Amino acid sequence: MKILLLSVHPPHGGGSAHSSQELACGLRNIGHEVLHIAPYKVPNNLAQYPGLMWIQADFPNDLSITSQALSDIDREVQIAYQIHGPFDFVILGRESFLWHLPAIRRVHHDKPVILICRGAYINRLASSDPIDPQLRRQLLNLYQGCDKIVCIARHLAESIERVVGVSNTVFLPNPINLPPFNPSTNLPPFHPTSNYQQIASEPIRLLMAAQLKARKRPLDAVEIVRNLSLAGVNVHLTVCGDGPDRVEMLHRIKSYGLEERIVLKGSVSRQQVLDCMNNAETVLLCSDNEGRPRVLQEAIAAGKGVVAYDNPGSREVVNEWLERWPLGRLVPIGDIFAAGEAILDLARYFRSQPEPLPPPQLPNPIEVLYDYESMLNTLKLPALEAVF
Repeated sequence: MKILLLSVHPPHGGGSAHSSQELACGLRNIGHEVLHIAPYKVPNNLAQYPGLMWIQADFPNDLSITSQALSDIDREVQIAYQIHGPFDFVILGRESFLWHLPAIRRVHHDKPVILICRGAYINRLASSDPIDPQLRRQLLNLYQGCDKIVCIARHLAESIERVVGVSNTVFLPNPINLPPFNPSTNLPPFHPTSNYQQIASEPIRLLMAAQLKARKRPLDAVEIVRNLSLAGVNVHLTVCGDGPDRVEMLHRIKSYGLEERIVLKGSVSRQQVLDCMNNAETVLLCSDNEGRPRVLQEAIAAGKGVVAYDNPGSREVVNEWLERWPLGRLVPIGDIFAAGEAILDLARYFRSQPEPLPPPQLPNPIEVLYDYESMLNTLKLPALEAVF
């Protein structure tokens, strides 16, 4: 099959970029031809290899899109299609690319277009957030114009069917490839008093891997570390990621005197994130809105503790996805004190166990890729029947 994938790609786009990259590479590995077209804002460490095409455009992070970005991406995708196509399928790798469906239809016509729903748009549409009625209607029409909607989480499929009013959804997880992990088992006892004045010689090591923007609530992580530090807890946080909240994070870290406790690594490679995870005992995620957070899946597969705000995506990962993970703790969104208590609870657990819990396994990525292939074949059959 010949596939055009329009989606983000590392170093732009967070977890969705890595998932899109792995999907494109995986489909190529099982014998399909995939052109991955990825927009970028800043030409910084862009990967280059056959089957990947970069186009410069200011793609959106919010529900809307600028007319300039819409025009730029529409034009470049149509040109690429005409040069490298035709294609059997077009896959929109996340919901922000719905805006380009009309332009894609002008060259792809009635052949199947698949949307991968990761939650950024539908979670907003399903919430009580005020959204301009015209914008809402535009987006619902675009969802309805897709031939198939792949949802990376079950709760997303439920929201699509309820809010958009279509039933052409299918649940397929991301095909995540993970290297082996070697969890540390040499943590000293940690039994702080009710005032948390006793400090372990080995600190509690936390990791947050997320884009530093409002939806991820990275400033909450600073406040959590501050509260634990004021209570006498030896805690250290490593933050992987960049974004508009970085400046305010640095300001708070300095004003609270937490320079020795919080390290902002900025935008780093996925391997660096996994290396940091290997050295952490607990992964912290403060998002108020998630589809199926990749970093929590990676943390659980590595046998790490998880403290996350209780949004539907994090809840599905911790409670339902890889079997209920006993080292997962969900706390109310915005409750930094409950998050601190959960971190301490996990620290006590890790320091009281002689052996780490065997972590569950993520789904075999090859099997997930064959599920994608099967889904595409079912879409191709009606087209072939129409021809004959």
